[in-house]
Amino acid sequence: MVQAVAKPGVSSSYERFPQVIIRSHNLVSLHESLDSLAGSGVDELDFSDLLRSSIVLGVAAMDAYYTDVFAERFVPYLKKKGCNPKLAALLESAGLSTEVALNLYHTQRPFRRIRTLVETHLDRHVTQRINVINDLFSTYRIKKLCGNTERKVKRKNLCREVELLVERRHKIVHDGDLNQHGKPTQISGTWVRNRLRDVQKLVGACDEILQHQLG
Repeated sequence: MVQAVAKPGVSSSYERFPQVIIRSHNLVSLHESLDSLAGSGVDELDFSDLLRSSIVLGVAAMDAYYTDVFAERFVPYLKKKGCNPKLAALLESAGLSTEVALNLYHTQRPFRRIRTLVETHLDRHVTQRINVINDLFSTYRIKKLCGNTERKVKRKNLCREVELLVERRHKIVHDGDLNQHGKPTQISGTWVRNRLRDVQKLVGACDEILQHQLG
């Protein structure tokens, strides 16, 4: 089984990320161990759904990281750099009306209330698509966060590779990953393992950029 390794100097959200992504890798490892049974005459056994489960879990780890780190950095950003039009619009959509904002003056911990509103709002926000991630973090005046990671890790196609994994995840959860003949679409453990590593590269580089730019 693969071991989770946390990096020093990372966000709290990133520290949680390896604990989930490692489970995805372990499912791939389990598939590798059990797949040898497929050639032992036990034709009814198909362990490929372990790989599909790995994809769903891996994308969930990425999704959770981006929403968690956005909420984690929200109050520090607001205190340090103040409000901007996109941030104000997000707060309004999260339920911070003028009436609520005025009532916060009478609370002991107004910023905790603001963060709770943002976290509740983000619970309904899916951050799996690259363009959605970029748009969310543009609230912090960071242009094309994911594109910056490609330059950082020197991988021009990194975002596209991650998007391929996300697209496969959607195919799995929405139609069972069936092809036009109603059969499970072929899937490779090597491909899944490589795409999970791409997710790790993307998330790791994003966290470094956020720690540097947001302080």
